[in-house]
Amino acid sequence: MKPSKLIISAIGPYAGKLPEIKFDAFEEKGLFLISGDTGAGKTTIFDAICFALYGTTSGTYRDTKNLRSEYAADSAQSYVDFYFSHQGREFHVWRQPSYERKKQRGSGVILEKEKAVLYEEGQAPIEGLTQVNNAVKELLHIDEKQFKQIVMIAQGEFWDLLNAKTDQRTEILRTIFLTNGYKNIEYKLKDRMDASYKNKGNAENSIIQHFQDVSANEDDELFNELEELKGRAGRSGSAWNLEEILSLIEQLIMSDRRKLECMKADLVKAEAELEKNKEKLALAKTNNSFIEKRDKLAKEKGELEERKAEIDEIILLVDKQKKATRNVNPAYTAWTIKCDEVSLTRKKIQTTKSNLETAKAAAKQAEDALNAARKLEPEADILKQTISRIADEEQKYQQKEELEGKRKELEEQDQKIRIEEADIKECEKSLEEKIKALHKTVKELKDQPAKRIEAKNENDKIKELLADLNVIIDHQIPEREKRKKELSAKQQAFIDARSKYEEVSGRREEAERILEDSRAGILAAKLVEGEKCPVCGSVHHPEPAKLKEASITEDDFKRLQEQESVQQEEKNNTNTEAEKAKTSLEEFEGRLRISILDCMESPFLKMDRKEASLEELLGAVKEAKMQAGVMSEENNRKCISLDEDCRTLDKAEKDLEAARGDETEKLNSKREELRENRQKTKQDLAETIAVLKTYENLSFPDWETAKRQRKRAETRKNEILNDISKAEEEKIKADKNVTAAMSELTTLNGSLKQQEKDTEDLKKKLDQEVRANGFSAVEEMLVYVVDESDIALSDKVINEYHQTVVTNEKQLADAVSEAKGKKVVDIEGLKAVCDGQSVNIDLIRKNCNNSENRIHTNEEKQKSILDRKEELEKARKESAICQRLYNLVKGTTGNGKITLEQYIQAAGFDGIIAAANRRLRPMSAGQYELYRQEDSLGKKSNNFLDLEVLDNYTGHRRPVGNLSGGESFKASLSLALGLSDTVSSNLGGVQMDALFVDEGFGTLDRKSIDSAMEILINLTGRGKLVGIISHREELMENIPQQIKVKKTKEGSQITVERGL
Repeated sequence: MKPSKLIISAIGPYAGKLPEIKFDAFEEKGLFLISGDTGAGKTTIFDAICFALYGTTSGTYRDTKNLRSEYAADSAQSYVDFYFSHQGREFHVWRQPSYERKKQRGSGVILEKEKAVLYEEGQAPIEGLTQVNNAVKELLHIDEKQFKQIVMIAQGEFWDLLNAKTDQRTEILRTIFLTNGYKNIEYKLKDRMDASYKNKGNAENSIIQHFQDVSANEDDELFNELEELKGRAGRSGSAWNLEEILSLIEQLIMSDRRKLECMKADLVKAEAELEKNKEKLALAKTNNSFIEKRDKLAKEKGELEERKAEIDEIILLVDKQKKATRNVNPAYTAWTIKCDEVSLTRKKIQTTKSNLETAKAAAKQAEDALNAARKLEPEADILKQTISRIADEEQKYQQKEELEGKRKELEEQDQKIRIEEADIKECEKSLEEKIKALHKTVKELKDQPAKRIEAKNENDKIKELLADLNVIIDHQIPEREKRKKELSAKQQAFIDARSKYEEVSGRREEAERILEDSRAGILAAKLVEGEKCPVCGSVHHPEPAKLKEASITEDDFKRLQEQESVQQEEKNNTNTEAEKAKTSLEEFEGRLRISILDCMESPFLKMDRKEASLEELLGAVKEAKMQAGVMSEENNRKCISLDEDCRTLDKAEKDLEAARGDETEKLNSKREELRENRQKTKQDLAETIAVLKTYENLSFPDWETAKRQRKRAETRKNEILNDISKAEEEKIKADKNVTAAMSELTTLNGSLKQQEKDTEDLKKKLDQEVRANGFSAVEEMLVYVVDESDIALSDKVINEYHQTVVTNEKQLADAVSEAKGKKVVDIEGLKAVCDGQSVNIDLIRKNCNNSENRIHTNEEKQKSILDRKEELEKARKESAICQRLYNLVKGTTGNGKITLEQYIQAAGFDGIIAAANRRLRPMSAGQYELYRQEDSLGKKSNNFLDLEVLDNYTGHRRPVGNLSGGESFKASLSLALGLSDTVSSNLGGVQMDALFVDEGFGTLDRKSIDSAMEILINLTGRGKLVGIISHREELMENIPQQIKVKKTKEGSQITVERGL
């Protein structure tokens, strides 16, 4: 393994991401120094390498919990990215420590978990802490402890490297020298020894087991003798005195039947204990369910917290969309409309200029015609004055009449306004009462939405309870009945098989009796006078036995014995099946009981039936279903009522908002309008009365006389003025056209100027809105303009998330309360106890069922014991041979305690020590050499690979632990270099092309430093990268390639000098 590059971000004293440390830039000279102030973070660079590879720091006394920099900004990410090459392949491992950072929004902190990824060119990344750690160990063939002893010697840990014990060194040397094979020999011999010992034990255990299978009733006079003999056999683990055992078996056969009743009593007791433990198991499951519920809700809370960042992003997006759509876009629309108006006004100005020229020409022509008609104007003026005076008086008379009528109307209008003001006051009073009523309704119903959510949650739980009860009623109870029928059928089959066996056994016993009685008659039937009797030897047979009428042959007897064996096996098989069916039924009933109790313990039922029998529980299930059904209906009605209340609340809130808003505003507006109208009416009435006073002194006493005079004057005046008027009309019309055109042109120009100003103002307002709402340009704003439906949809997502968080918090609090004081009960342990008791009960039942055959069984055990005697002798001989070989390889023979593997490793370790001494002698001026301890044999502990040091100045050896600090560093460095040399040269071993040394040089004098430097420089000449951490000036002067670490108030910084 050779380092290539290291990237550190927000680790230790480094506030942010450091410049890349490129180790391959040091490769030409090989040796580089890390220097800087104390506490600046020199060791952190080595920590980063070790943490990237193994997830630990380079030193034993530094942990990874506080790797995140205290100088880091909240947004800075803490991680290490280490690039290296190994055996021609390129890798880099990225690892992030666990740390807490402040939330980007709001208060509190977020925990960033530790992460790790291993990359290799052309391969899929490996992710996960365990996966990466295992992959690195498999790749480098060493773990983190071996890495620290071979590659990275941490600050203050040179003593540990030098003083490592034999067991620690054995692990390192096994990797280096590939001595797994010798360890495997030890394992294989151990397996062979264990196997032969097991065979011997099996033979002895078989004999003992056969004897242990022999049983006797506790009341039997031979019971104590049997138990004592079985106890001695069991404790010794060997067979002895077989004749005594066989004799005791013979004596026990006659007492077998007395033992049956005792075993049945034991069976009843064991079954009662099993039932008690099953009840404990059911209670334990209920207890654990509360804890599981709490843990599930806690997990859901974690998932919601993981979604928070996503929701925060949606909130930011919706905020921009609202600002763009509601704040900025209206200004943008107004500005575009105004731009269109400016364009239209400019077109109108061009048209109006053309119309003005035409109107000026027509006005000149009309003016010439008017001058001709005005020559008769003096006569018309006289007539006009007369007519005008009369006309003025006529208008005043008419106005006087009109003013009288107007005064009456204004007085009526003032009265009407007074009535309307009174109506307004009544409306205000009614509105105030309406607001009070609506506020009361809102206050009374404000808790109904929460109650509706709670009721719906209860409804869901009741439905789940009903579903569980339906499963019990529709499936589990019928399944129990089915299993009971199967058990009954199998028990009946056992009874039938037992009856047949008893019948055949009776026939066999009767046939055996008849056969014994008939043997003399059968023998006598074969006697011949003069030939010897096979019994007494006599050749004369005066009174031979007579063959009885009831007789049986040997073949018939054997057939009866075979039938008896067949029926016995059938009986045993049917008994086993019946026992299995019974056990299955009991287990099913246990699960059924737990299911029913789970339902009964529901807070909706509140039926405490823990002490009830299964039959009582089955009877209570239908009652529970009915109760749950009634509760479901009540809950449904409650939900309907709450839904109606919520609709009423929603309408009341809307009506209250309208009453306080639009309706109140309308009344205020109407009241103000009436006040203004009343004030105006009073003013108009006063003005009308004042004008009427001016008409009291009219010029003409008689309106008819004035009217006749006016008619005569009008006739002549009209003749003159008609011509003038016609000419004037034409002139006025032409002038009006010119004036209108000029006025329109002026108006349009003014409008254009105002519109251009308005356009500019709107553009400024638009720009202000764009900036005020956080947009860099109109184009960016337009990107966020969306329909209100999209905004509403996003708001819905945010609100639903917040509602889910609130619900989770409430449910989690409830679950924590329910689980308070409860601890997880070992259900598996209780189940194991129940299973063990079930096995014991099965054994007792089996013994009960086999008690009738015990005589036959004990005879078979006696024969089996005799058959295993020869096998036992053979196994004993093989076990002794394997034991001697294993002790030899394990190192437990004689006085020594060294294993074969350690003996092989010692030769290689001597090579490492020799390589270490080649460095230590010059560094210590020839004073010290390392040796393995020579006095390890005969000691209680194995220290065969422990080290001691020879002081050539005194000629004495002493433990390495007695070396001074500087001497320890020299010896440790020498040993590390010796290890490194051996690792690099060993085929199939570990390839390490780097060595890192953290401090230690501070205890050396100048001469020792020069010696160490010479050795390290020679080492780099063989392609090895060597890094040193030190603040010694001698090293800073002599090592040109340096990473300098500087401590600042904002965190440490590094600079890399290549010494070019």
